[in-house]
Amino acid sequence: MQQKEYTMGYTNYWHQYRDFTDQEWIQIQNEMMYIKDIQYKTLNKITITDEHISFNGIRPFSCETFFLNKTTCKDKLYEDQDLSFHFCKTREYPYDIFVWHMLVFCAGMINNIKEFNISRDR
Repeated sequence: MQQKEYTMGYTNYWHQYRDFTDQEWIQIQNEMMYIKDIQYKTLNKITITDEHISFNGIRPFSCETFFLNKTTCKDKLYEDQDLSFHFCKTREYPYDIFVWHMLVFCAGMINNIKEFNISRDR
């Protein structure tokens, strides 16, 4: 069996232009709980709160931690910062599919590219 070659710079991107509503956030939390229940052997450091969701892969297949916030960022760190822009580099490790799943779930639920826009390398 040939071992998978992982991509050094593989990244998921999203723009979150508005806060999630309370109802949307409950649905997002429920989806993450479902993933947590079925993929506990792939994911690590899973956090599900009223403010954010985060997780990473299990070492040695971890890279950047995925963070999804209920609310949009309000304070710029520098003048031209795009507060809607977020990313998570995963190197295409096994947890990448769950990062992408959560982004697709959010984009599908909102169904408005002007409010939540996703993309990834390739």
